[in-house]
Amino acid sequence: MDNSNIKKDISHMLEFSEVKDTNHQDFKEAMRIYTESFPSNERHPDSIIEKRVKENLYQMFIGRLDGRVVFMALLYPLRNTDFILFDYMATDEKSRNMGIGTKFVKTLVGKVKEDGNYLILEVENPEYGDNREQRKRRVKFYKRLGAKEMGNVNYILPPLSGNSPTEMILMVLPEYDDGKMPGTLVKKIITQIYEELYGRNRDDPLLNSFINSIGDTVELI
Repeated sequence: MDNSNIKKDISHMLEFSEVKDTNHQDFKEAMRIYTESFPSNERHPDSIIEKRVKENLYQMFIGRLDGRVVFMALLYPLRNTDFILFDYMATDEKSRNMGIGTKFVKTLVGKVKEDGNYLILEVENPEYGDNREQRKRRVKFYKRLGAKEMGNVNYILPPLSGNSPTEMILMVLPEYDDGKMPGTLVKKIITQIYEELYGRNRDDPLLNSFINSIGDTVELI
């Protein structure tokens, strides 16, 4: 049996569901995958994740295969906007390369389209870092699913532990209007992310190191 058939068979056995009870074992399994999948400087403390899920600020989803939690994702709807930050997505190490992430993103995009919303993705910039090939593969993964990169937006993720910020690109999914976004809207989205997710205000030096270079129109490429 070839890999495509394996992926197809697995996709039919996958079950995605939302987790709201932070005392449930599903939450603990999701947090295990989260901790194992992301470096500490790109990870919120577990206590913040738990608090946001309890307060319905975060939407946590899991994927279950053969009764096991093998996938997790965290979404953060930005307040009073049509945009949802697709904050984290990870698959258990033993269950990777089976098409689980692809299946979830396709399912999610269908729902987002129905609701008239858009996903914003923070993705590591493949022009930086020691793992550039891995970063390139991640960008290609999202582009295959229809995501577009915000051109010439040099986004920086604040360090969530330690002192090392991470160079990122921003992507949007599904495609926005005619392939362009007003610069004022992009600045507003970024400012909200900094304020709501990272507790940094408009005067933050890291935010101001790049936000003012965003032009009047942002091409989606």
